[in-house]
Amino acid sequence: MNVPPGPGLRAWPGVIGHPAQRFAALACLASVALASLGPLAEAVPAFLTIYVAWLFGLLWLARRRPALRGSAILLWALLLRLPLLLGPAPSLSDDIHRYVWEGRVLAQGDDPWDLAPDDPQLLRLRAQAPEWASVNHRELPAIYPPVTQGFFAALVAAGLDRVGAFRAALVAVDLLLIAVLLALLRARGRPSGGAILYAWHPLVVVEVASSGHYEPLALLPLAAGLLLWERGRAEAWLAWGLAFGTKLLGAAPAWFAVRRLQASGRMDLAWRGLLATALVALLPALPFALDGSPPTGSLGTYVEHWGHNAFVHALLTPALGYHPARLVVAGVFVGWAALLTWRAPRPAEGFALLFVGLVVLSPVVHPWYGLWLVLFLPLFPRLDLALISGLLPLSYLAWTTQQGGGPWQAPAWVPWVEYGAPAAAWALWCRRRYRL
Repeated sequence: MNVPPGPGLRAWPGVIGHPAQRFAALACLASVALASLGPLAEAVPAFLTIYVAWLFGLLWLARRRPALRGSAILLWALLLRLPLLLGPAPSLSDDIHRYVWEGRVLAQGDDPWDLAPDDPQLLRLRAQAPEWASVNHRELPAIYPPVTQGFFAALVAAGLDRVGAFRAALVAVDLLLIAVLLALLRARGRPSGGAILYAWHPLVVVEVASSGHYEPLALLPLAAGLLLWERGRAEAWLAWGLAFGTKLLGAAPAWFAVRRLQASGRMDLAWRGLLATALVALLPALPFALDGSPPTGSLGTYVEHWGHNAFVHALLTPALGYHPARLVVAGVFVGWAALLTWRAPRPAEGFALLFVGLVVLSPVVHPWYGLWLVLFLPLFPRLDLALISGLLPLSYLAWTTQQGGGPWQAPAWVPWVEYGAPAAAWALWCRRRYRL
């Protein structure tokens, strides 16, 4: 049911007078508690206990559809991120050290897609880089796309060449993303209170403020494109091209926009839009491709060999083998994308469904991939979508296994919970829909 705005919302900040404000205050305490744990990788059970309580509290609150102003949502979002931003160094993931390093390489004029971190040509740079000791996969060149690398290099050039500065910059991008999300909800006629499902989500807070993952940088142009599309603006195609330059799948909404236009007989607009998206996506890569090698770096290695926290691929591997199973799930994903294309959903719906298929089928599913689905929870507040994105941090139990002397691998029951719980929620939703 709708909760009427109480006096606490009319007289900001009004922390005590409204359930949503009280929850946000408790979530801030949870954020402080997480920061007080020290390195989260060394306290994963305690981290997950706080995380799960926070997650299900948020889902309970969202069911009440709280009436909240956008300014209140944004301010609480900042307060939720500050304890972890100012807290211990990242421990659940070391990717941010790679961000700083590759920004440093590009800022000095070298090509991070051609030069792996341990290349002898970068020996002098390593002596000047405090993050060098924590850079992962030093034998592999860069994997992040050109626009993302340009962002990293710009931070380094501005003197923000430290892990803490990178995390702060990404939190700022994340807050801007929340503002765009609020505008998108208004454009779709949805209440702004739904934005708490992203703005106050513990996965977003931990992965951005603590670990410093750059997902908001890719999600920002994707969401901006959806907003411009809802407003009928041609600039949506340019935003999706920019999204491709930050993370390749970010341009997928453009494909569903093309299909919608084709279905309505406006193929001329579709081709022009697709061309604009392609130009914006390819232009940032052009300077780095002039030497004869495209800026893809270790992308092929990732696609062919990397694996973590998979479900369908892990089930198929014993019978088919590791690499044949990868080919099978890739084929199924292509079929899923083709089915969605045939159905011609709106760009937002199409992307959300496409990414659900990717999470279920991919051989590599890291917890921060869930942010790509959490962004769509305010638009599609469904329990199955909330669970398939929100339960991914259970795979961090791999740290606990490793500390106990085992391999860096989560317990065998983890994938069954991560993927089984959302499957059960989806089955219940289908049954209810069938009965109705």
